[in-house]
Amino acid sequence: MSMMDKMQAGLEKMMGPIAQKLSESKIISAFTAGMMRTMPISLGVAGFAILASLPIEPWQKFLTVTGIGQNMLDIVAATSSLMAVFIAPAIAYFYAKNEGENGLIAAFLALASFLALNPIHIKVGEETVSGLYQENLGSKGIFIAMITALIVAAAYSKLIKKNLRLKLPASVPPNVSESLSPTFVSMIIFLGVFIVRWLASLTSAGDIFTLFNSTIAVPIMGVGATPLASILVLAFATLCWFFGIHPAPIMNVYYPIIIVANTANLEAYMAGTPSSQLPYLAVVLVSSFCYIGGQGNTLSLSMLLFRAKSERYKALGKVAFIPNIFNINEPMIFGMPVMLNPFFFIPMMSTVIIGGLYGWFVVNFLSVGAAFNPTVALPWVMPSFIGPFLTGGWRLGIATIIALLIQMVIWYPFFVMADKQALKEEQAANQ
Repeated sequence: MSMMDKMQAGLEKMMGPIAQKLSESKIISAFTAGMMRTMPISLGVAGFAILASLPIEPWQKFLTVTGIGQNMLDIVAATSSLMAVFIAPAIAYFYAKNEGENGLIAAFLALASFLALNPIHIKVGEETVSGLYQENLGSKGIFIAMITALIVAAAYSKLIKKNLRLKLPASVPPNVSESLSPTFVSMIIFLGVFIVRWLASLTSAGDIFTLFNSTIAVPIMGVGATPLASILVLAFATLCWFFGIHPAPIMNVYYPIIIVANTANLEAYMAGTPSSQLPYLAVVLVSSFCYIGGQGNTLSLSMLLFRAKSERYKALGKVAFIPNIFNINEPMIFGMPVMLNPFFFIPMMSTVIIGGLYGWFVVNFLSVGAAFNPTVALPWVMPSFIGPFLTGGWRLGIATIIALLIQMVIWYPFFVMADKQALKEEQAANQ
């Protein structure tokens, strides 16, 4: 037995029982099913996100003149940027359905509760207008949407099982009776929503979204512009992403530090400082080795899907690989899913840490950043294995490809375990 086989067998022995127990959890089952059902949205608009951001000047001028570019971006903003709106009802639906209750009613209650938690009075200059913050319905709201969906669906299912229903005569049509019977339950749920909203308004944050995102951002406020800090921030952001907390609020706190580092590098470069002596070269480059194919380094995992034996992963590989090349990895995070999947916690975290340490080593000791040009600005959709060739030359490009292969090796044994589990579930379903 090879060392790889021994390691895989050990991992299966250690993680198999944990994975089996979690797969039987109603909460994990609802999360997984709900997240997977959002895939058509992220996949459907991935093409628009890529086309609207291609850094080709004639193409960008055409998009601007015709107005096509803005319409593409608007479609992305109204779908992928509002994922929390779709996640809340999807999770609630499957949780209630697993409890044997009406999933559609639970979905409506969860969506309404999530929207009711949002502040609806927005200051625009000196005026106050009615509306909803888009970021609360997207990146800042995903975790709150998940928790709201779970609590609302659990409360709805439990109260309905206690027969807390509005009693109606038998002559009332079933569709009307089914719609009216949970009236008391919905009143209790919205009372809870009101209490949460009111308590959050008493804090300095003013609402539950700002309170949550400002709280998780506090540990990062003291992090400085160092390679180690960059690795730790990206690792923490990946940890949050695994548990469904979108990394955007965390990275938004750290971006000012990165912007200062980029600006300092640019000023030094324009003043004649060699690339290898730029003050924050390592900080800027190390982070790129922690983020190959999106948060969590899923590009290498999406490449492994082409070796899958289960039909589920084979099908996912065909549709998720292309978006992942352009750093759009929501289909992988939500569709596989990677998030809250016990098989993928260790590789998701270790690819960030090992990738960052590898990047730190090649930058400091192998001088792969000797040709780095801080004046080259690339869009976020630039493939991770192409951008380094444009900004740092062949050395940085080759080093990034090697990092991608290292991450693939890390993902491989865990992917094999997950694929075996998926294949076993498919065979059981067929029988």
